Amino acid sequence: MIKRSPVMRALSRWFKAVSRSGFLAQMLGVYLTLCDRTARWAILGGENLEPLLARREGFIIAFWHECLPLMPMAWTALWQRAPQGAIRRPARVLVSRSRDGQMIGRLLGRFGLSTIDGSSSNGARAAARTLIGAIRSGSVVVVVPDGPRGPRRGSADGACRIASFTGAPVVPCAAHARQSFRLGSWDKMVIPLPFARCIAVVGTPFCNIEGEDGEGRLRQALTAVADEAVAKTLGLAGLEPATKPL
Repeated sequence: MIKRSPVMRALSRWFKAVSRSGFLAQMLGVYLTLCDRTARWAILGGENLEPLLARREGFIIAFWHECLPLMPMAWTALWQRAPQGAIRRPARVLVSRSRDGQMIGRLLGRFGLSTIDGSSSNGARAAARTLIGAIRSGSVVVVVPDGPRGPRRGSADGACRIASFTGAPVVPCAAHARQSFRLGSWDKMVIPLPFARCIAVVGTPFCNIEGEDGEGRLRQALTAVADEAVAKTLGLAGLEPATKPL
């Protein structure tokens, strides 16, 4: 993590303005594509996904909202390091129907992820049915439990509900970039810089998560991998070359 210089503060203000301008949203997409193509990645725990890729049905990936700009890049890096012959699973991401949610959907599309519209207050049931169908058809479903409004690192109830309906395992994940800065927003979102050295952490999958105890354990796991990703960036060395575009 670099110090918040005047340049970083200016960038932070620019990112906050993105949601109010379609043009800036396009520029943000170009910026994150540049970051993706110049990043160097280390991935910890990738072996945790190998048994899940052998399943006929899909599974759930969950991470905190602060990791959102980095996780599509991590997804690309993960598949570029997948064993030869591995079939890339389609990924579906739940986003809100708000203006911010639609902007996020357009950005995710740049990385080959498709979106499902819905939120706790708008279209939740229809979205849940779509998510459940996607898992049963073999897709990877991405859930951001504390989005879109927080509180930061709050409830993990959404991921637990989908897991209980489908029986699919939930994989806690996180990513961080050594060359990055955090926005002054509620989620303290991490924004990478070009040519950043990044790390992704894939936690141990959770199965049969039910009740408040299951939600609490998943919340602890999500926070643990997020904190580990931050800590590990301090000792990164010998990373993979910049990722190639899809």
